[in-house]
Amino acid sequence: PSANKFVSKLADDPSTLVLSYGVTYWDYLGWKDTFGDPKFTQRQRDYRDAFGAANIYTPQIVLGGSAHSPRYSKRDVADMALPDEGLDLSVLRSGDTITIAANTEKQVIVDVVSYTPGEQTVDVKRGENGGRTLKLMNVVTDVQTVEWNGQSATVTMPKIDGTEYAVLVHDRLTAKILDAEIID
Repeated sequence: PSANKFVSKLADDPSTLVLSYGVTYWDYLGWKDTFGDPKFTQRQRDYRDAFGAANIYTPQIVLGGSAHSPRYSKRDVADMALPDEGLDLSVLRSGDTITIAANTEKQVIVDVVSYTPGEQTVDVKRGENGGRTLKLMNVVTDVQTVEWNGQSATVTMPKIDGTEYAVLVHDRLTAKILDAEIID
C-alpha cells in the first residue's frame, strides 16, 4: 500500500509516465489479481535478468528500465528521468495504424503499451494484503512488442474507449528505456 501511494503521487506529475503491471506469481495464495497477466510476470523476470538480480518481488518499482527497488524518493525519480534528447522519437496515429520512428543505431525493443488511465482499485482477497483495497495507477492491460527495422515500425492497434497507449523504446541488451511517448 505505501508503494502504491507513492506511485499515485508520482502519477500526478505530467512529465512522469507511471504504469502498473499486475503479476501472477502470487496466484498460489488462492487469490488472483484481476489485473495480473503472465506476460507481465515474464516482463518482471526479464528485468530481473537484465539487472542481474536474484529474484522478483512486489512491490517493485522500476525506474526507466535501469533500476529497481521497493522504495524510492521523489528525488530518486527526478535523478533517473529519461534524458531530454532521447532518440528523436516520433509516434503518429492514423486511424488504427501507429507509426513509430526513432533515431538510434542501438539494438532496441519497441513496445506499445495499452493501459487504463487514472486510478483503478483491486480488492485483495488473500495474502499479506488480504482484506485491503489497493489503489493502482494507469493499469497496463496489454503490451505488444513491434517489429523494429532499425529506423521505424508500424503496428495496427484499434483505439479502444477508456484505453490510452504509450510507446517504450528499450535498449535490447540492458532493458533501459531510451525514450518513451504517450500516443495522442
